Amino acid sequence: MPDKKVIAVVFGGRSVEHDVSILSGLQFLEALDPIKYDGIPVYIDPLGQWWTGDALLKRSHYPLTGGAHKGLKQIMLDLATPANGRPRFIASQKGLLGEKTSSISFDLIVPAIHGSNGEDGTLQGMLDFAAIPYAGCRTLGAAATMSKPFAKTNARAAGIHVLPDLVVKRPAKGSFVDPDTLQADMKAAFGKEVWPLIIKPCNLGSSVGVGKANDIDSLVACLMTAFRMDSEAIIEPFVENLTEYNIACRRGEQGMVETSAIERPLSKAELLDFKNKYLAGGTVGGPKLDSGPSEGMASLNRELNPAELTAEQEAFIRNSAADVFDLLDLAGSVRVDFLCNSKTGELWLNEVNTVPGSFAYFLWEAAAKPINFLQLTTAVVEEGFALSANRLGATDTGTGGASIFTRAD
Repeated sequence: MPDKKVIAVVFGGRSVEHDVSILSGLQFLEALDPIKYDGIPVYIDPLGQWWTGDALLKRSHYPLTGGAHKGLKQIMLDLATPANGRPRFIASQKGLLGEKTSSISFDLIVPAIHGSNGEDGTLQGMLDFAAIPYAGCRTLGAAATMSKPFAKTNARAAGIHVLPDLVVKRPAKGSFVDPDTLQADMKAAFGKEVWPLIIKPCNLGSSVGVGKANDIDSLVACLMTAFRMDSEAIIEPFVENLTEYNIACRRGEQGMVETSAIERPLSKAELLDFKNKYLAGGTVGGPKLDSGPSEGMASLNRELNPAELTAEQEAFIRNSAADVFDLLDLAGSVRVDFLCNSKTGELWLNEVNTVPGSFAYFLWEAAAKPINFLQLTTAVVEEGFALSANRLGATDTGTGGASIFTRAD
C-alpha cells in the first residue's frame, strides 16, 4: 500500500474569526480519510506564532494561554524547497536539555482560517510563492471574494442581481467621518435617502462587524465600529422582510460546478450576526466541545431545502452561485449567501465565503447527490493536489530568454 499523504490543516490565525476557525480546522481533521491521509493540526495563535502537537486536537484545550502551550512544538514554515521535494515545517521544542529542532514533512496544506490573514489570499499567496501545494481557492479567487465591493462589482457586471452599495474609507488618523459628505454620497449611491441601512467591514466574514443604522448618527457609530476591524466599510440598503438563503458550490468530476442543498438559517433576531450564528445554541465554550464534528457553523438552526422557494427562486440561487464560482475562478467547498424579501420574493446575491464555517459539509450531506464529510475532505484535498501541480511552469531565466548574467555550466 502506498504511503499516506500528510495533510497539514492550518487554523486559528490573526483574525477576529480566530475561534470559529479552530472548530472548522478540527472538524476537517476529524473527517479526513485515515486510510489515505495522516492529518496534522497547525494552529496559528493570535500573535502569529505557529504550533503543532496532539494536544491541539482537543477542543477543551482552547484558548491556549500561558502554560497551555506545554507539550506543543513551535514551528516555522520552510519557504525553500528541500532536497527531497516535500515541503516541511521546522519545529523547535524546549526540554530539560535545551531546545531541540526537527523537521516535519508534509504534502499539502488545507487553509481553515476564516477572514483576515488566511481566507483573503495572503496565506495562499505565500504558499504560491513557495510552491507549496494547498487546497481550496487560489490566491486570486480568495482575494477577489474577500473584498465585498470587488466581488459585487464583478457579479453586477456579469448580470447577477446585487444590492446597490456605498464604500466608505476609514478617515485619516485625527479626522472624523463628515455627516454632510456622507449623506451626499448616499444620495448619489442610492438615488434617495434610504433608511434603515446595513454596515459591514469590506474584508471580513459574512457575519462579523455587521450593524444596522436608522439615522445618520447611528450610521456614523456603526462605521466607527467597522473601522476598528477594516480600513473600508460597505453600506447597503436594509432588505425588508429579510430571509437569508445559503448554498455551497464545488467543482465536480466533469469540471462542472455542482451545488448543494439550500439552507434557510433560522433566527429570531433581525440580523444573523456572529452571535446568532455561533453562540445562540451555547455550543462555543460549552460542555460539548469534545463531542465530535457537529459544532461550529453546522450547529446553526436551519431549514434545509425550504419548501417556500419557488422553482424560479431556486434556479436563481443555483445559477447565480454557479456563475460567481466560475466568474471568480473558485475552488474547494465555497458557500454563497443570498438575501430575500420574503413578501416580494426578490433575491440578491449577498457575498461569497471561500472558507465557510464547517466547510459547509452539512449542505453537501443534504444535496440531491449527497456526499458525506469524509468524501468532501477527500475531494477538497485531491483537487488541491491537482490545482497545485498544474500551476507553475519553468522559472529559470534561460527558459524565459531573460538571462543577463553569465552562469557556470
